[in-house]
Amino acid sequence: MLPSELLFSYKRGAQVYPRFLRADQQIWAGQVLDLIRDHQHRPRGELQAALRALEGDSPDYRIVRGFAHLALNTAEFALATGELQPEALRREVFTLAAERSSYGEPQAQEILESVAPRYQLEAETLREALYADLPEKHLLTVLPDFTPERLIDRYNLAQAQGLLYPALYLRLIAHRNNPGEYRRLFQHLKFHGLMYAVEGNLDDGYQIYVDGPASLFKQTRKYGLQMAMFLPALLRVSRWEMEAVLQRDDQEVRYQLDSQSPLKPLTAAPPAYDSLLEENFARRWEKLGTPWTLEREVEIVDLKGTVFVPDFALRHTDGRIVHLEIMGFWHPDYLRRKLDKLRRAAMPNLIVAVSQRLNAGAEDFRDVPGPVVFFKGKLEPRQVLTVLESL
Repeated sequence: MLPSELLFSYKRGAQVYPRFLRADQQIWAGQVLDLIRDHQHRPRGELQAALRALEGDSPDYRIVRGFAHLALNTAEFALATGELQPEALRREVFTLAAERSSYGEPQAQEILESVAPRYQLEAETLREALYADLPEKHLLTVLPDFTPERLIDRYNLAQAQGLLYPALYLRLIAHRNNPGEYRRLFQHLKFHGLMYAVEGNLDDGYQIYVDGPASLFKQTRKYGLQMAMFLPALLRVSRWEMEAVLQRDDQEVRYQLDSQSPLKPLTAAPPAYDSLLEENFARRWEKLGTPWTLEREVEIVDLKGTVFVPDFALRHTDGRIVHLEIMGFWHPDYLRRKLDKLRRAAMPNLIVAVSQRLNAGAEDFRDVPGPVVFFKGKLEPRQVLTVLESL
């Protein structure tokens, strides 16, 4: 992300907004990347000097710095000395210098010329190697993995993220979405250590309140940073709204974004299905030709501290909805956690399909209120349809 001094925003009343790039400012992205590319295998110090020259006296100098900051975060630098260790070289050369009664440039050159043959180097090359571990001497070895377009998208996202640094809490609204997006959204909330509560329903959308130490005790930048790092995950949800309350200059201000913003996901969309078992079931269901429509991961069940998102929802033309959870992955800890969620969810309209490879029997599911079916190998759609017709 970007440091605070490279962020742009504006305020209207109690609302604050990120300032995204204008069309005429986007040309800097290509220029920064071209300049970095021209400095491959050259010292960092030379690159930094060239970037300062590119800034010149332009009023967009902070935009140039922002592009460079983001691009160089994905670049790699290395010592120019190979296996030589500059610190060891300095120790050897300075020890020899300390043995001299007088010291100046002639004596320095003499010491370098006496040591250089041992490393099969010229004296001047050895002189350069003495300080090759300084950051400005590191060589640019791996170029940033950006096109100008992707760098522009990353910059705009960084501006949106930066406003969340002093965030106290978030309120997210996730409307009816594409398959699999809800589950991944909550996976990212958990990954970034964010506490949340959920309310709402499938048709009207879900409200997710992201709260935590920042509002419970005191404003902490660390928690705001986690909220900022979570923001890219929200871009994978097709319809969303976000409202944040920020602490700025001893005042609380509001910050709003939604899926109509110019922000774009930076990574490729993940697979639509978590497993081949689920994918094959969905494809075979489509060929079945029933009044039940199969939808992927569209329901959220709040379990107070975590959520349960069934694999599928089956929606009948008459309005009935039945959910389906497929358990095909075997691992003791997975089985324990899944059973705990099923019991806490207490959904009588949930069909649980269990692979016989799980080494679990009917007794394990005695506290699960909905029907449980066992399958061998692959789950047959007609097996599920039979249970549907009996509900």
